[in-house]
Amino acid sequence: MWAELFQILLVLLLVFSGIHRFMLWLGSGFVWHSDSATTSSTSVSSPQKQQCSMEMFPRVLIQIPVFNDAHALQSRLDCLKSLDYPRSLLQIQILDDSDDGSANENAALVEALVSEGVPVTVIRREERTGFKAGALAHGMSVSDAEFVAIFDADFQIPEHFLSQTLPHFEDSSVGWVQCRWGFANRNSNFLTRAQARLLDGHFRIEHQARSRGGRFFNFNGTAGIWRRAAIEAAGGWNGKTVVEDTDLSMRAWDQGWKGVYRDDIVCDGWLPENFSAFRTQQRRWLAGGMDLFFKRKRDHSGKPFLTRFDFSARGLAPLVSVVVVLLAIWASLRRIFPDQLGPEPWVFRSLGTPVFEWLFFSFAFVGVLVYYASTGGGRYSRWLESFLVLLLGTGFAFYASLCCFDGILGRVSEFERTPKTNRATGGRSATLWEWAVFILTAWLIVEVAWIGAWSVLPLISMSFVGLLWSLLGTRSRGTAESAGTTLSSPCRNVSDSVV
Repeated sequence: MWAELFQILLVLLLVFSGIHRFMLWLGSGFVWHSDSATTSSTSVSSPQKQQCSMEMFPRVLIQIPVFNDAHALQSRLDCLKSLDYPRSLLQIQILDDSDDGSANENAALVEALVSEGVPVTVIRREERTGFKAGALAHGMSVSDAEFVAIFDADFQIPEHFLSQTLPHFEDSSVGWVQCRWGFANRNSNFLTRAQARLLDGHFRIEHQARSRGGRFFNFNGTAGIWRRAAIEAAGGWNGKTVVEDTDLSMRAWDQGWKGVYRDDIVCDGWLPENFSAFRTQQRRWLAGGMDLFFKRKRDHSGKPFLTRFDFSARGLAPLVSVVVVLLAIWASLRRIFPDQLGPEPWVFRSLGTPVFEWLFFSFAFVGVLVYYASTGGGRYSRWLESFLVLLLGTGFAFYASLCCFDGILGRVSEFERTPKTNRATGGRSATLWEWAVFILTAWLIVEVAWIGAWSVLPLISMSFVGLLWSLLGTRSRGTAESAGTTLSSPCRNVSDSVV
């Protein structure tokens, strides 16, 4: 009986996760985006209608933290010339912590911009204390700007970014404005397409729903702007966490500041093009997020139930990956070893049966497909990319689970830069545990097919295919070897092609 109950528990956990996703989908206000909805463009909609209406333009600091991202940075610098903001009130900082010998080259390019009147300076620290958070804090300490915009080195700053975001700060309670990410290399390969669709869901649905509902949503570390007073009131940047963006957002939210999300302002960035780089990014996000959740959990203990529930639902969401792994393996083992894992109790006679499993898996798969396909795109690309999200989610679930447990155990303290382009170094290799699970899933597929347990075959097969994809793609280079060409002219309007 316990084996059956365990499987039913796993199913219920996924059902609750699906209900939460459905509520976000409805709350986003955009149940189905048009075909052009995911178009990534640096020319945002109707800039002339949202110009900064402040009588006195405030001083603005733009910070661009850099760590061994010379190629990405150098290809974006020309965009600084076209910002539609008074240069006398603008300060741009290149926070260069690079230790790969590229600092002098970066400085030379910045000097060329200065000669053209662009107010940009390079700031270097002797020690990389506090990683990215430390660099941002250090840059703020030498500026008196009232507002601080932050862009990673591989992100493009739209021409009208400041004139469109600053008006939101006329509301004295607004602490930050987050804009949607676009993806210059969205169509490089299947991995980048899956990532782009996954992040479309994060921004276009989750952020949209939370912002519209007045609920907490986090600053994403780039493509956003902060009120300096909000940063200081929240205690400033914290270099003791690898998710400094979410940490600051939570502290500012608890202080009474609120965020604004702009879905129509798209800032193009660069996605990891292989699984080695993707692993590095996901470990920082997942492990760092879980570590932060458990450190902050006590701070929310005395708050209203709905606030605590929302905090927990958001913070524990990555643990769905653990449920997926356990369900795929356990459902298969129950079919292979029915005697050892116990008979089905009469109370749950209709649950855990092949009919129930077919219905559950069908609704679960369709639900995920519809959720992500609704974020926009071409008629065929939206469904292809949503299916790739399914493969990526099931195949990468085991590694994601390892990352979550690292975070729960507090085993994440080093900020690891995500190598975005083919020229970048770094990245994490596949673990031996992943290879072991891959062999296990291969054996389960053979056994399940041999006994004809077709109802559990879809989930374990998707886990196998996704794992194979991630293992083979760990060290493969991105298919877009023209990455340098794409990045070298980022100030043009970029549109994603559709299938």
